[in-house]
Amino acid sequence: MSGEEVDGLLVCLRARSVKVPKGGTLFSAGEKSDRFALVLSGGFAAVTYGLDGKRHILKEIGPMQTVAAAQSLAGAGPFSVTVEAQLDSDVLVLRTDRVLSPCSEACAFHLKLVRNLMSILAKKTLALNRKIDVISHRATEERLMAYLRGVAADVKSSEFDIPFDRQALADYLCVERSALSAEISRLSRAGVISAHKRHFILKNLKGTK
Repeated sequence: MSGEEVDGLLVCLRARSVKVPKGGTLFSAGEKSDRFALVLSGGFAAVTYGLDGKRHILKEIGPMQTVAAAQSLAGAGPFSVTVEAQLDSDVLVLRTDRVLSPCSEACAFHLKLVRNLMSILAKKTLALNRKIDVISHRATEERLMAYLRGVAADVKSSEFDIPFDRQALADYLCVERSALSAEISRLSRAGVISAHKRHFILKNLKGTK
């Protein structure tokens, strides 16, 4: 969209900007899903909590990505996950009814927004399929390497940064942090990967099990 279209759209949708500090919550499980958001800066994670209080990260959400759009637009009841800020973040909150209901002027950019959202939701479905593929592996090493290979394929490089710290990566992979750290250390010693905080380099992939 052009800048002029965006300006008109924000007025049409009565969008509002919100700041969420690191560790803060944008949406909580159980809340009415009558809105969604666009991340302008920072980053979020969609999480669930088990009965034991253990956190599981379902997906990470970065700048220019939508938050809770699928559930909100589908009218699928209350939010099923909690969305927590991984960094100090700015978002644009949009009311679902304003997006789905054509405005009185039937503006062309409103239709373009709906088309763009359809494309975004299709990409999110692909990302979810990847998450399912990653955690379908049994061993911690297999889950880690499946995730890292997926990121490398996305950026078309064997060297990249991931959006997770160690604990968040463990939560995303549904493994214990200690087991994850042990595998990263072992694979680094074996020359399969190089890892420093969020920065990874894939090296000798033949060294994996």
